[in-house]
Amino acid sequence: MSIPAPTVTRTPLVGIRKAIAQRMAQSHAQIPGVHVVEECDVSRVDMRLLLAHACRAVARLAADHPVFNAHVVDDEILAYDEVAVGFAVDTPRGLVVPVLRDPLAHSAEELTAQVADLAERARAGRLAARDISGATVTVTSPGKSGGVLATPLINPPQTAIIGVHRATDRVVAVSGGVAVRRMLNLTVTFDHRVIDGAEAGRYARELRALLEQEPAA
Repeated sequence: MSIPAPTVTRTPLVGIRKAIAQRMAQSHAQIPGVHVVEECDVSRVDMRLLLAHACRAVARLAADHPVFNAHVVDDEILAYDEVAVGFAVDTPRGLVVPVLRDPLAHSAEELTAQVADLAERARAGRLAARDISGATVTVTSPGKSGGVLATPLINPPQTAIIGVHRATDRVVAVSGGVAVRRMLNLTVTFDHRVIDGAEAGRYARELRALLEQEPAA
């Protein structure tokens, strides 16, 4: 008895999906991305403001850690004075990264409104070129999609991507005993060609400290 051949569905790799494939392959092949993971207590953080709070924290650290707000182009490190934070949005056409410009000029509430507007327009395919260009660093928050930890790839030519992962209640040690706290894993993925591990560790600790503070509404 002959075995029927399996049915195969062929989908061309085109458009946004092809662009994503090319950039991720470039990142994996060319950038030695290394990950630092910190546990972060966000019990004092309004979860609605978490992504905006993270973008503001990244912007606050740019002055002290300029290499995390930079691009690598050929044999040069281009460090930027202004901060433009890309954030990942899952859309029916693939991953899109709109840009929040100068996060410190806006409150966490204002940035959250900007995030909602950009994400809605991204899913509807209504973003302008300016909305998705010029990011100096990227923040990704994949927790809602599943997983308490991920190791994202850097978006070239950027030097880092910050991962803010799903918050869960955990039992943790505190002074004099234990307590249930809302914890998440914070990842800092950095380009080891231009950033050393010691600086990445300091950056991750400082970022954790900022995230654990109550955000400015």
